[in-house]
Amino acid sequence: MIQYDRIMEKLRMNPLKNVTLLKMLTAHHQVMDSYLIEQENNWGILLLLPANAFSYDLRAYPNANTIVLLDYSSPELLPALIDQLPKDARLVFKLQDEYSVLALSEHYPLYKTRCFYSYSTASAHSFAEDRDTVLSELPDERLYPLWAANGYSSDEIGHYFAEGAFSVSLFEGEIPLSTCFVFRNEEQIWEIGGVHTVEEGRKKGLAKRVVRTALFHTLQRGYIPRYQVQDNNVPSIRLAESLGLPLAVKLTHWINYIEQPI
Repeated sequence: MIQYDRIMEKLRMNPLKNVTLLKMLTAHHQVMDSYLIEQENNWGILLLLPANAFSYDLRAYPNANTIVLLDYSSPELLPALIDQLPKDARLVFKLQDEYSVLALSEHYPLYKTRCFYSYSTASAHSFAEDRDTVLSELPDERLYPLWAANGYSSDEIGHYFAEGAFSVSLFEGEIPLSTCFVFRNEEQIWEIGGVHTVEEGRKKGLAKRVVRTALFHTLQRGYIPRYQVQDNNVPSIRLAESLGLPLAVKLTHWINYIEQPI
């Protein structure tokens, strides 16, 4: 537990960069192998998670053995971290910097699979509440079909709201047109997810209005907002950019094997 606390302390020095590591370590530390290497004033952290422990990884990488996450204060610690990696395993590396990619490519073949952009801001004065939006701290069943269209299950939604999530939506009468919800990802990091606009409401700027209002409320509550999109989701990237959100983190997935269907 002492090492766990020390690793969490190091990762929370930059919570937005390390939100994936923090979330996985918090949820799955019982089944995760974790390594902390310290040399003088530098440190390196390696987390190894069974690939079947997290539902997303199980769906995305059904043939993988282990998910690899790492961070360090100096690249001098990378060789020592790489030495701890399991041999002859099918690995998924989730990497946040190019130096890690270069260092690992000397030991493994690396095939890029996915890339995610995380946008964030600390500028509370840049966002105003849209008075036509509806803020709710209870799950609204009218919104479930919109969130389900983005892949969220009823159980997931119920869990998020039980932990303090809130939604921001625009309606026409009783019919929802556009929505998103904000949920706790890890400590101070709150995720803006479930952004969805019905077909007849698109290209009218509705998603921008609900996300802008969600950012307003997230920052007003003292949280750090995170808006994550996959790099091939051009509309969501354009939405983030139109709101003036700077890119905070780029997380790229790499595998060291050729993925074959089961």
